[in-house]
Amino acid sequence: MNVWAFGSRERADCIGFRQQCSVLIEVKVSRADFLADRKKPERFSGGFGNYRFYLAPAGLLDVTDLPKGWGLLEYQRKVELVHGPSGNIWPSEKNAIGTDWQEYIHASCQEAERSFLYTLARKQQSV
Repeated sequence: MNVWAFGSRERADCIGFRQQCSVLIEVKVSRADFLADRKKPERFSGGFGNYRFYLAPAGLLDVTDLPKGWGLLEYQRKVELVHGPSGNIWPSEKNAIGTDWQEYIHASCQEAERSFLYTLARKQQSV
């Protein structure tokens, strides 16, 4: 998708929303791209996604390479979770406390996320 929104320097490869949270997936096909991405300020605070994952070809990234709280999805013939929370509950920040989701939740920049959604809505109207 790689859409940007006014007021945010972040471009999302893939972002999804549920009522209580958002999920960002950054797709990487080379180590150089991953290492450059890992230095972005929004990888440490703010930015898109209450939950964040890198998606890369199998074997490209190691769990020890990941920023704190990031999950890892790998693909070969299909996408598989290598590192991340279990299940499919996707709790809000408040409801993640005391679960294995707690170490993966981020405080996203809700203003940037809203701006992103408004941008998508405007683009949809012009189609």
